[in-house]
Amino acid sequence: MGYSTYTEEQITEFIANAQEMGIGPTLRYLGFPKSYHTAKKWFVERNIELPTIDTLAQMATGLRVFYSDKEKLIAAQAVLDRCVEALMEDALDSDGLNKLANAVHKAIQTINLIEGKSTVINENRQKDGQDLAIIDLLNEAKARNEAMRNKGLKV
Repeated sequence: MGYSTYTEEQITEFIANAQEMGIGPTLRYLGFPKSYHTAKKWFVERNIELPTIDTLAQMATGLRVFYSDKEKLIAAQAVLDRCVEALMEDALDSDGLNKLANAVHKAIQTINLIEGKSTVINENRQKDGQDLAIIDLLNEAKARNEAMRNKGLKV
């Protein structure tokens, strides 16, 4: 199995994109190289500073590139739409379904946060007669099991 080779134009294109959006997003966007290590090596070979979160944030601040709440809502809705599309596929395994559930949860949390709705659920319940009856039954069972253990019987 041989190593992939890339042209100078591909490497230059990768570096230019990575300096704007970061190495990880550029790997996904362009689809090459196959590893972060190779991308990092290209920067080192050309004596170019690796993009970091700080350098990317400084560039965004300089360009005044920020997303408004409206744009964030549109992006979160797009995530939900894509998840619904993916749910319609028959080839979902449990891992894929779990990933979709997490994405939906995060998108909904983001929408709620932007809209000023609570993203934390606190439940205060009062115990009613049925709850108390269940607790009594559980306590009786525990006491019975403990008595049987003390007598040397299997529970």
